[in-house]
Amino acid sequence: MAKFYDAIIIGSGPAGLTAALYLGRAGQKCVLLEKEFPGGYTAKIAEIENYPGYEEISGFDLTAVMQKQAEKFGAEIVYPIEVVEMDLKGETKRVKTRDEVYEGHVVIIAVGVARKKLKVPGAREFLGKGVSYCATCDGNFFKGRKVAVVGSDNEAADEALHLAELAEKVTFIPHKKLEIVDSVMARLKAKANIEMLPVSEVKQVVGDELVTGLKITTDGAEQVLPLEGVFIALGSTPINDLIVNSGGQADERGCLLTDRNQKMNLEGVFAAGDCTCGGMQIVTAAGEGAIAGMRSAAVIRRIKSKAAGK
Repeated sequence: MAKFYDAIIIGSGPAGLTAALYLGRAGQKCVLLEKEFPGGYTAKIAEIENYPGYEEISGFDLTAVMQKQAEKFGAEIVYPIEVVEMDLKGETKRVKTRDEVYEGHVVIIAVGVARKKLKVPGAREFLGKGVSYCATCDGNFFKGRKVAVVGSDNEAADEALHLAELAEKVTFIPHKKLEIVDSVMARLKAKANIEMLPVSEVKQVVGDELVTGLKITTDGAEQVLPLEGVFIALGSTPINDLIVNSGGQADERGCLLTDRNQKMNLEGVFAAGDCTCGGMQIVTAAGEGAIAGMRSAAVIRRIKSKAAGK
């Protein structure tokens, strides 16, 4: 038998948890379905210094506060649980997992993105110990140090430019042919502390307790670059398969399309956070979650009023 909620939220990162907080405070019953654990990718970040209200906090602690607030107002979080099918076109939305069926008036998609991983020895082991996928999040910890950026596009270039304001030296390591617009390339070349390497293959992240170097091969020659930080910018892919297969719209990058109220093209369906490719920051994800929570609560109230004949 299906479990019914006013709102079903897919994902429990900052966007999903904030949406749940606003729905709960509006008196609406909601459930968050999380594939891994509450907090999502943010919970894995070692230190955060750019979330308003906290000079410094771990991602785990920040999302734990968000979770506590959401649960205080009645949100239920179910994890680990994987959504396998959604029917979003009817008045009542149906979300199926491997073992349960959930129904609700509205659905909020807050699944984030899948960051393309660097699949070499040491990359996973040193995550948070010198390896990072976000210069804005972690760059400040590498002031005056030597770092590398692995990537080939404008996003990678932006990471390098950000780090150049903090680090002693930034080595830019393209993993394939460069796809950087001329204006951005000019900015890279103008930075005295950015060294541009030819296309290279990363072989291994080297270290002991923390990162100490990066082994690469360039034109057949292998070397170990001495450095303390490796920033990986291979791109990311919005997690959109289920929503697109259910009729939701995405752009050519795979980013879910919404209006200014976070509403998608399907009635009663909203999206928030990194899956929309907005600011790609914790604070912007939370902001989008707040909007989605408020707007979806208004939709629920209208549905209930109509059902009551008011």
